[in-house]
Amino acid sequence: YVPLRKISESYDKKVIWDGANKTVNVYNKEISQGETYDRISEYMKTESIAAYSPYYELLDFQISNYKETNVDGNIEATFFYKIIEKNYDKDPDTVGYIKELKESRHKHYQQLYDEYLEPRVSNYDLKVIIDKNDNITLYSNESPKGVKWVEIKMTDYILKD
Repeated sequence: YVPLRKISESYDKKVIWDGANKTVNVYNKEISQGETYDRISEYMKTESIAAYSPYYELLDFQISNYKETNVDGNIEATFFYKIIEKNYDKDPDTVGYIKELKESRHKHYQQLYDEYLEPRVSNYDLKVIIDKNDNITLYSNESPKGVKWVEIKMTDYILKD
């Protein structure tokens, strides 16, 4: 584990021996952990907007407890992800389930009416792997105790009819 944004790793004079042509290729490459964090942050924001924006107004995206490692040439980052969202502004009494509660004089009508436009927080325990070919795969820890990574897409968290 290397602290985020504090270290850049530089590969000067990485040598590739091409035995068939008897040549040596030398090139410089610098990988910044800050760049990886920014890329993952942008990826998560883009995926979250694509999944949630048809249903919710998205107010904020937050990454915390970010840890990044290199495993067999792949970048693995684990982190907690928080989305703050709310329903789009409209009269709660026009929403089907709230309208039904009002008409039936349900005891929870007022509570659900009041909560309809309040911001909500969704929390995720995630891992991203960026492979050697620069492909990004997203995983969620689905174990209530311990760790069990399962490949997911952010749309998996949207309830469908």
